[in-house]
Amino acid sequence: MFGDAVVLKIIRRVTPGIHPEGEMTRYLTERGFANTAPLYGEVVRVAADGTPHTLVLAQGFLRNQNDGWTWTLDFLARTVEEYAVTGEADEHHADAFASYNGFAATMGRRLGELHAVLAAPTDQPDFAPESADADILARWAEAVVGQIDKAFALLRAAREWPDAETGETADWLLGQEDELKQVVERLAASGGGALSMRVHGDFHLGQVLVVPGDAYLIDFEGEPARSLAERRMKTCAMRDVSGMLRSFDYAAATAAPGRVAASAQAAERRALLLERFRDEAGAAFLAAYRDVLGGVERRWVLEAAERPLLDLFLIEKAAYEICYEAANRPNWLGIPVRGLHAIAARLLAPAESVMA
Repeated sequence: MFGDAVVLKIIRRVTPGIHPEGEMTRYLTERGFANTAPLYGEVVRVAADGTPHTLVLAQGFLRNQNDGWTWTLDFLARTVEEYAVTGEADEHHADAFASYNGFAATMGRRLGELHAVLAAPTDQPDFAPESADADILARWAEAVVGQIDKAFALLRAAREWPDAETGETADWLLGQEDELKQVVERLAASGGGALSMRVHGDFHLGQVLVVPGDAYLIDFEGEPARSLAERRMKTCAMRDVSGMLRSFDYAAATAAPGRVAASAQAAERRALLLERFRDEAGAAFLAAYRDVLGGVERRWVLEAAERPLLDLFLIEKAAYEICYEAANRPNWLGIPVRGLHAIAARLLAPAESVMA
């Protein structure tokens, strides 16, 4: 799979401190995790005070068919467009997403295997898992509330929206701020028994390489808008799970307009197919991940805490995405706004009905 080729990854933004990409890939290489590019070496400049500055990483070359994001959008363009335009009966496309669901399951299995490595005991303090006690759970809740505050401040300050629906949805979210924060506190408090551990940190379709019959996980740098210290912090493994589920939602939303003009009927069929893609891919991914989690000797998330913690970090991820899109891609802001609305509406029901 790797051969003798080496890839040099140049760090574009050199930051003082231990770089999570080199740190993580070294740890995974030492422990034999097969589904990532192994680390062969680093070029590090050490300042006079001893602070490292990672400049270049040397990693094994991995033959692949593309990253998961591009591969997914190409798949959707072929599959959804065909059925949306032709209008074939449901029985003809009952298995339209079967091959993709297999890939989604592979990603879930590989993420579970990654977490199993990172959840294992170790004498390296930066990687040693810790029990998420009440203080850690409170910090998780505080971090999510802080992310909501940042996202909602941007929504309040917004003067223009990509479309009217985004503005209306943002208004609904702002009206549920207090209730949503109460939900965050409740979800975090339900996470007893989880481990606080190292995770991928920015897991989405773009961080997966597609190879025949398999998936390789790459780019352990963490979320780009966070500090180096934040990207190296131990946290809950469900943050990675939430990242991939949000990525399926992004893929569906990005593919929604289609590549060619279509009739109203074709647009409606496309929307229904993309909703089905998102739901089926997410279900396949989660089922495979839970199979791995359920088979380990020491679970990093107890069964009763899986859903609450997943919802907790879905909220955090969608709020983070609002901040990211507002700063970098304002035309995409509707995707995380609608995503956070869907999560909040589900969690607040039946106390609050969804926006009409």
